[in-house]
Amino acid sequence: MTQGKQHIVGCLSLLVLLGLFAPSVHATGDDPPKAGQLIFSLIGSRAVGQVVPQLNPHGDIHIACERCHTADAWTPLRDPLDFDHSADTQFSMTGRHAQANCRSCHVDLRFDSPDLEPDACASCHLDVHQGQLGIECQDCHTTQDFLFVKGTEIHARTTFPLTGSHLLVSCESCHTEDSDGSFFPLDPTCVTCHEDDYESTANATVDHVSAGFPVTCENCHNTLSFSTGVVFNHVSVSNGFELVGAHAVLSCSACHNPGDLSPIFDPVDQNDCLTCHEADHQNAHPSFPTNCQQCHTTSAFLPATFDHQAVSNGFQLVGAHISLPCSACHVGPELDPIWMPAGQNDCFTCHEEEHQNEHPNFPTTCLDCHNTSTWDDADFNHDATGFSLVGAHISLSCTECHTGPDFDPIWIPSNQNDCFTCHEEEHQNEHPNFPTTCLDCHTTSTWDDGDFNHDATGFSLVGAHTSLDCSSCHTGPDFEPIWIPQNQNDCYTCHEEDHENVHPAFPTSCIDCHNTSTWAGATFDHDATGFSLVGAHVGLDCSACHTGPDFEPIWIPQNQNDCFTCHEEDSQQAHQGFPTTCLDCHTVETWAGATFDHDPLFPIYSGRHEGEWDTCQTCHIVPGDFSVFSCLTCHEHNQVEMDDRHEDVPGYVYESTACYSCHPDGKR
Repeated sequence: MTQGKQHIVGCLSLLVLLGLFAPSVHATGDDPPKAGQLIFSLIGSRAVGQVVPQLNPHGDIHIACERCHTADAWTPLRDPLDFDHSADTQFSMTGRHAQANCRSCHVDLRFDSPDLEPDACASCHLDVHQGQLGIECQDCHTTQDFLFVKGTEIHARTTFPLTGSHLLVSCESCHTEDSDGSFFPLDPTCVTCHEDDYESTANATVDHVSAGFPVTCENCHNTLSFSTGVVFNHVSVSNGFELVGAHAVLSCSACHNPGDLSPIFDPVDQNDCLTCHEADHQNAHPSFPTNCQQCHTTSAFLPATFDHQAVSNGFQLVGAHISLPCSACHVGPELDPIWMPAGQNDCFTCHEEEHQNEHPNFPTTCLDCHNTSTWDDADFNHDATGFSLVGAHISLSCTECHTGPDFDPIWIPSNQNDCFTCHEEEHQNEHPNFPTTCLDCHTTSTWDDGDFNHDATGFSLVGAHTSLDCSSCHTGPDFEPIWIPQNQNDCYTCHEEDHENVHPAFPTSCIDCHNTSTWAGATFDHDATGFSLVGAHVGLDCSACHTGPDFEPIWIPQNQNDCFTCHEEDSQQAHQGFPTTCLDCHTVETWAGATFDHDPLFPIYSGRHEGEWDTCQTCHIVPGDFSVFSCLTCHEHNQVEMDDRHEDVPGYVYESTACYSCHPDGKR
């Protein structure tokens, strides 16, 4: 075909396409051009070397036509469209946008206008709030519904969060002069909205204005209710006077003048009862102190509970003192004390006469024997002297250790455990060379059957030591030790001769093998060497692994699982080339019956090689050396063919190790 003919055919083809464009052109309101004019125009343009522009009624967008149109005609469009507005543009279609008609935003076929910004709602939507709520519409609205707004949450971000009854009122109740969403900020103080409530006296219990109440309504009221939610803090407006007890239920008029609520009384502080209750005090007990709360409470004046300790220099009424009338210890209308005891335990000041009549030589610490309930049945607590009566001392008569009317002690032991001071004669007669710490062997119940606690020496008698006679280890009348071991586990100091005769090269930590009951039947804990005897090792004789009188080890394995160090010869003879981690196949019980799992290295029990071999030598062609294997024994490939097939494989070599490097799991 000549170049002229090709040009004419091309123009005719373009004419056909322009015919398909016709509906789009009509949509813009322009008259469609005549085909002859188009052909002439196109041919003329081509003839003079001009470039024919593409006609795209949708503006400057770069989306392939076939994603929306078909080759049959421009309309109807493809169903469904191969066009994702969210993915292909910067404007995601979510919520109500996804339901909108294209013409809602694109008023003509130029889809490159209007130029919208995805996060700038104001580019499409008029800001009815006139900028009072910021420019970020999405802070309050969503694309689901512009009218669905969480007003409570939004209001919480302002200086006036909605709580209580405020949650139930409409926006217009407060924003009375605002309209169409123009919510301008209001004064958040209570009196701004509730000035009428503050000044009203019709339903109020008190005239706020006449009383001079502040307009800080929140001091008394809350947002739940102005009437039932009153939480007036009396402390903050009354110089710290809290309404507690009976004060809490009093009418305001009981303490304040009507109208301005000025106080009738002016107490100094919370504990100043006398200012308000002076008449009650003078009528009941004018001579009593005015710190009323020592006897009374804020709940009621009666019954009163007088705290004697608080007004008597710390003298508490206990025992028989509780039931005494006040006149037993006090006199006159002022209740002056008859006696002045120094403290709670000073009985002598009040009871001197009884003491002198009964036991004038006894100390005046009466509570050592008596109690506050009664003088009778006195019980002396000998513990108070620093020497408790225990054991045989309990039943002794006082005259056994004390003498004279003042009960002076015959002996003065230094402390509870000082037996020697009183029993020196018995000690010298029986064992003068023994220490004077008598309680090491004797008890306070009896001297007979003394039982010495050898533990106190730092060496406990256990095992065979228990039945030994003292002379086995001690000598002379003072029981001097024949040997002096360093500690409880130092056997060698006493048994050196036995050790040298039997095993001189062994360590001197004898209890590693022996026990304190007998030298015979020694059981050595081989675990202490770091190599536990398990499996077949348990029944071996020591000479199987040790040599000489010092039991030197023949082999020194690195750890418990190092079999190769001792069994290297067995490994080389049985399977040269195998790894030295013997426990992968063998157990510590026996070398026979080894179980080797080949699949982790190369699957021969599963996959394509399952059942394709008979013995290890099928693949391992060198007897005894399992590091050598052959893939080509079974897979006899033609080398020329394999070379050709693997010509694009880097590092390809026609040998078994190369096969394994690329096919480690036996698959193609």
